Parts: sequence; C-alpha cells; structure tokens
Amino acid sequence: MKVKVSTRVVFLIGRYAVKIPIDRRGWLQGLNERKLWRKYGYQSNLIPVKWSCGGVVIQQRATPMDRFKGKYVLAVKKRIPELDINGCDLYNPANWGIYRGNIYLLDYGITERVSKMYAK
Repeated sequence: MKVKVSTRVVFLIGRYAVKIPIDRRGWLQGLNERKLWRKYGYQSNLIPVKWSCGGVVIQQRATPMDRFKGKYVLAVKKRIPELDINGCDLYNPANWGIYRGNIYLLDYGITERVSKMYAK
C-alpha cells in the first residue's frame, strides 16, 4: 500500500485509489470529481469513480506516468469545459495514468474556485 498527501490523503490499495480530504479544498475536489465523472465519465478519459460519499472518492487505480504529451491536456480541456481553467496542474504527469491500455486523467477535481484557494 502507498500513501500520498496533498489536499487529500490518497491510499493506493490493490486496484483502487481511496481519496480522503484533509481540508476544504480536498473536500471540494472530491465533490467535483464525482460531478464530472457523472457528467462526462464514459465519454472522456477520466479515471472511473467507483464510489463516493461527500468529498471521499474511490477511483480505479492506474499505472503512474512519468511523462506524457500535452495533447492529452488540450483534449480534456476541449471535451470538458469545466477543466479549461488557469492555475491547475493538468500538465503534471503524476495526475495521469494508464488503465486498460489507455491514458486517463486521475486527479480532475480542480475548479476555478478551488485553484484560487491555493496560496500563490
């Protein structure tokens, strides 16, 4: 099992990533991931949300990537207008992974509002 921490504690357990918010930003990110998955999940390359309750999210686990092409970010921003914002980290390879042979966005809870909550 691996543990990662930012605005959420992420437990990588078996085939799943369990994201538990540790602050308000993390809670809002979890809510937004659920919302975006329900709206765009099966027509985009968002990693599947298997379960959620409030800001807690369980997603399918993917193989991490150390680099990727910016065209994936542009495609996501084009397909999902809510993610076409400044001040997000969609270009961070750690937010992308390979699942079932395809490239997926793993961390898509950011919004314009949440991005402005981060200290500059």
